[in-house]
Amino acid sequence: MINSMPDWLLKNLQKINEDSLHHAFLVTGKKGIGKELFINHLGSLLLCNANGLRACKDCFSCNLESFNNHPDCYELTVEEDKKLIGIDQIHQLRGKLYESAFLGKNKIVLINKIEKISREGLDSVLKILEEPPKNTYFLFTTDFKNQIPGTIRSRCFELELSLPSEDELISWLKDYSQEEVITAANLSENSPFQTKAFLDNNLMEVRNEFIKEISAIIKNGKEISSISEKWVKQRDSLIIKIEWMIRILHDSVKFHSDPSINALSPDTDNISRYLSENTDVESIHFLISNTNKIWNAFSLDSNLREDYQLNSLFIDWEKFLGISKKV
Repeated sequence: MINSMPDWLLKNLQKINEDSLHHAFLVTGKKGIGKELFINHLGSLLLCNANGLRACKDCFSCNLESFNNHPDCYELTVEEDKKLIGIDQIHQLRGKLYESAFLGKNKIVLINKIEKISREGLDSVLKILEEPPKNTYFLFTTDFKNQIPGTIRSRCFELELSLPSEDELISWLKDYSQEEVITAANLSENSPFQTKAFLDNNLMEVRNEFIKEISAIIKNGKEISSISEKWVKQRDSLIIKIEWMIRILHDSVKFHSDPSINALSPDTDNISRYLSENTDVESIHFLISNTNKIWNAFSLDSNLREDYQLNSLFIDWEKFLGISKKV
């Protein structure tokens, strides 16, 4: 049951005082940093028969394949056909927590994304935290800690996970070249697990093809219709390509404000600089707004024709970037 974690994530355990463990932990940090993986690991250490936050690797708890098989681990998730964890789930949980641990040591409660609990459910959680059951630890994560009521946060030990350094990230993703890791990290806002997913899903090849195609559109004004048709057929990568278009525009605004900026997105900086020098900033802001609207429509799986929407967006780019004048 002891899961493996990268060294840079394990270092966060040093922030916890083993001698006076808090009964509730609220783990925060950038999306994709590994919060769920971390609380699973912390939970496995708390269930191990060894003393302190270390794993003996020999006891019954350590040798279980997953938390799902551990009688003293309770994980709450949103039920099927529900949008939030409801108060009934919290009440059912409460009844179990005041019983003795099956294996005689600790009990743990795992709730990934505590913001997914209903308001009434959070009130019930608060009552439990105010009078916590003996030898019971609550492990929460959130992507939005400011959405969590102060009454809950004040009863938790808040642990913000640290991002890996560039060297640590490169070492962790050693199967990929340093250049690929740095580029993927930049496009993933330095989120380590999103960076890994980017590389594992071969999005670097998609990215290189995107740069060639968007360059052809911006600099030559050619093949707009054919590229639009191609992108719609490649549905799996369509949304991320729209995100990359938005990023190019955002970078153009930054270069427009400060031409001396060194680097924003190294592999597309030349495109963004070109736009900042040849397009007025009002037109770029207009395109950011329009491109965001298309991204939202595609992300929500609306009933609108994607080919019409994307072609319309490219026509806007052609018009406001002055591409039609070059054709």
